Amino acid sequence: MKHNLKQSILLVDADSANQDSIRTALRDLDLEVVIADATNDVAQLVSHYDFALILLAVSPASLSPFETAMVLGNNERTRYIPVIFLAESEYVKTLFEQGYAAGCVDFLHKPILPKVLLAKVKVFLELDARQRQLEFATATIQEQNLKLEERAIRDSLTGLYNHNYLLDQLAREISLARRYGSPLSVFMLDLDFFKDVNDTCGHPFGDFVLNTFAGRVQKNLRESDIFGRYGGEEFLIILPNIDEEQAGMVAEKIRKKVGGTVFSNSRYRRYVTVSIGVYSGHGAEIDSVGRVIDFVDNALYQAKAEGRNRVCHHSAPVVGQYAGADEHISNMIGTTQQSQLTATVDKCRAMTLASFEAMVHSQTREYEVLADRNVFFTKVLDCLAKQLNIPEQLVHTFRRAIKLHDLFRCYINDSSLEIDGPLTKEQEEMLLDQPVMLLELTSMFDFFASERVILHAHHEFFDGTGYPDGLRGNEIPMAARIFTLVDSFVAMVAPVTKKNGKSRAEVKKELQKFSGVQFDPFLVDILMRIIETEDLFDSEREEK
Repeated sequence: MKHNLKQSILLVDADSANQDSIRTALRDLDLEVVIADATNDVAQLVSHYDFALILLAVSPASLSPFETAMVLGNNERTRYIPVIFLAESEYVKTLFEQGYAAGCVDFLHKPILPKVLLAKVKVFLELDARQRQLEFATATIQEQNLKLEERAIRDSLTGLYNHNYLLDQLAREISLARRYGSPLSVFMLDLDFFKDVNDTCGHPFGDFVLNTFAGRVQKNLRESDIFGRYGGEEFLIILPNIDEEQAGMVAEKIRKKVGGTVFSNSRYRRYVTVSIGVYSGHGAEIDSVGRVIDFVDNALYQAKAEGRNRVCHHSAPVVGQYAGADEHISNMIGTTQQSQLTATVDKCRAMTLASFEAMVHSQTREYEVLADRNVFFTKVLDCLAKQLNIPEQLVHTFRRAIKLHDLFRCYINDSSLEIDGPLTKEQEEMLLDQPVMLLELTSMFDFFASERVILHAHHEFFDGTGYPDGLRGNEIPMAARIFTLVDSFVAMVAPVTKKNGKSRAEVKKELQKFSGVQFDPFLVDILMRIIETEDLFDSEREEK
């Protein structure tokens, strides 16, 4: 430990006259000179002091100083403390080779010349001071790095683990469970009607609810459980060595604890419930990270579809029911049945969209202003799909997504459609809420699951500054990145307001400006090539 705050040196010499002369020579330095009469005291002293230098008297009559120097040199803590031997002038040549072999850095002749001593001590004090500064700087950097690393894996609001860290830990726990044949359970939790909390009580109270919720859940978990904020009001819990039965008990305990206690601060009181999706697996049967997330997500949607404030477990196929637990439904039914099932699902989607469109038309005529935009969106999308070899099935998903997107904006009377300039605060808040509102809308119909993924993430930016979950880069689903780019391009070229669309040159400049910021650079490059080869602009305006 550091006994001294200021620098110190150790003098090992039984000669009291020499001790006095060295003290006198160094008296003007801000320095503590520690005296030892014998080498027996050195081990204890070096454990209490951080010496900048050791002055060690030697003579042909004793091997003890040389042995002490070698011990110091072989100790990891003291090996870098410089040692200067003090010897009578007549013995220096005799002891020279032996001294350097023992690890000394220099010899001083007795009687000591004060100026020579002072000069040499100053050199080693300067080296020690720089070393201390370096150690302090290194420790500071390490401390800052630890803080940055901690911030990188923590959610800024709740202090819980964030999305990326959760996925990394899930991969790790899956690997461990497979290796040791142990059970693993995963929860996805979603606060019910949380948007209404924000709308009614304001976002500060919403943040209070999220933090309080996190604290309540944490109290019902073990230290080994991994709890984090997956995104928005969704949370993920990884529970190693917990089987399905145990997981059900833990989930019910959390559900009752959250819903049974009011969330209140100085202004508001609200009861908020939670829906929980549960996945449990064992050993080698546990699937990949992506599949586990899909399973627990589907269980969560089931809980919400059944009325919320409940726990639903992912139901895996019964082993032996068909040839392999991971078999797709296509392996259970014939080709004709598959076609019939697909046609039925497609018909359900089409009828639902038609019903929604009819409802919007019965309330407002605003959707007519978006009809041409839908046609142009499809044209641009088809060009991009051709370049990316997007399957036709996914292209249809995009078409349904834009239809849902625009119908919904008309349904909620999104006034931002009608203006060219800056949005009002109310309009900005409505835009911020739209991904979550679209998520709720498509959650009512599970056959819009693919569209839900696109619409929920279509306001995420490639650099991570978007919303609602602050995803960045490849964290954003590719389909959502494509939708964002096409939607923005269409808004530039064919705005729904009376304002003229941008020219080819203006659009290219805008795309380059936001490449890597709002848009995926890879997709921007492809769209830039399409712009040069396809007829996507008003020819009369381009000629002007």
